[in-house]
Amino acid sequence: MKEAGLLKILVQEKALVKLLKTIGTGKEYPTRVLLTKLGAYGYGHKMLLKAEKRGLVARKSVKNKVFNKLTEDGKKLVKLAREIGV
Repeated sequence: MKEAGLLKILVQEKALVKLLKTIGTGKEYPTRVLLTKLGAYGYGHKMLLKAEKRGLVARKSVKNKVFNKLTEDGKKLVKLAREIGV
């Protein structure tokens, strides 16, 4: 994803940025634990699916759990958000 696209997400989708920062770089969270940590089940899950659709989060199923991990674009967005101070 181009830098301009990442900047657009930073400006328009603050909740999505918060979700990505919660996941963090190098970590992998089950969906239920992640949504509990965020404190938003319904809206948080919609944001998680939106992040997956945009290619920022990779989701994989293991037994009964769905694990969420940042993709390279997601890591770039988190890094950019930290540099800017968002």
